[in-house]
Amino acid sequence: MANQNKNKVGVCPYCKHEWTYKERLLGYVIKPRSRTKCPKCGEYLEPSTMTMIYEYLALILVLIFVIFIIPQAPWLHWTKVILSAALILPLIFIFIPFSVRFERQVYNVKKK
Repeated sequence: MANQNKNKVGVCPYCKHEWTYKERLLGYVIKPRSRTKCPKCGEYLEPSTMTMIYEYLALILVLIFVIFIIPQAPWLHWTKVILSAALILPLIFIFIPFSVRFERQVYNVKKK
């Protein structure tokens, strides 16, 4: 059961609360923090390592297109803007909310 919840998208590892799309979008994607609170139990959650890798890879690919490839294209400016938005908006509103997975982080901090 633990492996099944670990692999599910947007499930709190503490209380097993399955986050809705709105909670993932507003609680994780829009707020620029590395950790967020579970809306049900209030525990701090951090995205898994694989979530961070997927996000950074997708962001790097989109940025390469927006910064280097699209400006060099021989199109009108409004076409470039629309194409840039067509790459960025699905990343923010579709890819990241549907790929976030949370995990427990254990920090080995020695008490003095």
